[in-house]
Amino acid sequence: MAPRSSLVLRTALLALAAVAVGQWALAPAAESFISPRAGPKASDAASAAATLAALTAALPAQASYNWVGPLTGSEICNTKPIVWLIYPLCDPVFLVSPIYLFPITLIVFGSLITVLNLLIPATQPDEDLR
Repeated sequence: MAPRSSLVLRTALLALAAVAVGQWALAPAAESFISPRAGPKASDAASAAATLAALTAALPAQASYNWVGPLTGSEICNTKPIVWLIYPLCDPVFLVSPIYLFPITLIVFGSLITVLNLLIPATQPDEDLR
């Protein structure tokens, strides 16, 4: 009985392979994996115009302020390795930049939270739960 069951299994696998090959041969390859390209739409021009209007309305950060920092015009603001650390003191427009604003915000909020944790006893961890 083993030879007959293997014959049925071989026949089923060959039929399945024939169906797969037939489908592969009849289906166009380009449409199987890649969708057809869409032509330009009228909304593309409208979105491009809106983007252009938004970009032209945005002014450079240095053109819209007259701020003076505590070290503006000093010699230390011209010394390159040091000025990279103290740019917000030389030119306050750098406070808008996330590169300089995040560490300042982290220091301010970190120190405030630390002081609050020390002053309010309810924020201290319970020693019995350790």
